[in-house]
Amino acid sequence: MTRAGLSSLLLRAEAVTGKCYVLTFSNKHNLTLADLTTSQLLPIIDAWTQIYTTHLSPKSPLVKVASPTTLQPGSSQASISRPHAQYRYMQIFENKGAAMGCSNPHPHGQIWTTTGLPEEPAVELDNLKRYRREQGGAHMLEDYATMELEKQERVVFANESFVILCPWWAIWPYETMIISRSHLRALPDLSPEQKMHLAEAISDITRRYDNLFETHFPYSMGIHQAPLEGSDEEIEASHLHLHFYPPLLRSASVRKFLVGYELMAEPQRDITPEQAAAKLRGCGGPLYRQKLE
Repeated sequence: MTRAGLSSLLLRAEAVTGKCYVLTFSNKHNLTLADLTTSQLLPIIDAWTQIYTTHLSPKSPLVKVASPTTLQPGSSQASISRPHAQYRYMQIFENKGAAMGCSNPHPHGQIWTTTGLPEEPAVELDNLKRYRREQGGAHMLEDYATMELEKQERVVFANESFVILCPWWAIWPYETMIISRSHLRALPDLSPEQKMHLAEAISDITRRYDNLFETHFPYSMGIHQAPLEGSDEEIEASHLHLHFYPPLLRSASVRKFLVGYELMAEPQRDITPEQAAAKLRGCGGPLYRQKLE
């Protein structure tokens, strides 16, 4: 085979375009999600939902349940209008702390919208679709949340709509997920009550993180949900959930590094998810900084 033939066999590249947003969580630069009340978190969830809805494909089944996008005049999102291009996926995320590469101290998150389906959510979606086909229409994360709630070994917190848990397959020491207990495809599926429950869950886990080592606990958080454009199977198999990947291991200054065997072969657990969940369960209550005031 010629060199040109090998290139076509081994290498593939495709152009991806997109649009990015930065969403400020508060006009007070010394606050984080852990400092905000549940009611203060609701406008953030509303903004995520509105921006997501603005970018939905008109052919998506989610359009039938999505409320009309109503970006308030004068708000920081008021200039957002429907894009000319149809994007495939929207990744909403937050990097908190210098340890996670956050160079701006003000509380903010980002939204990257792309014409392609990124690798991590694509692998998840393939597994969700396969489980649904093989299990007669059941949803994997709904079943997983039910199982974890029954066992109570890795559950950190739960309310009527969401469960926070340290997943069985966790790589990072205090890795957690927020999973909707019933099948929700994406943010537009949330009722007003479920939005309040999601705000409560985000508030709870971010407070517990900060309380654990009494520090501004760093992490990367991301929302996984249905793609903006996709087949009915892709949309219906998707399940709304949030990942939190924090690097700290034993204290505010000792972090985990994925090196050597973990990088080249397989990640190793410094503590089990059960141990991590137990420690996080013991960190509830008011934010430690409020006790010092």
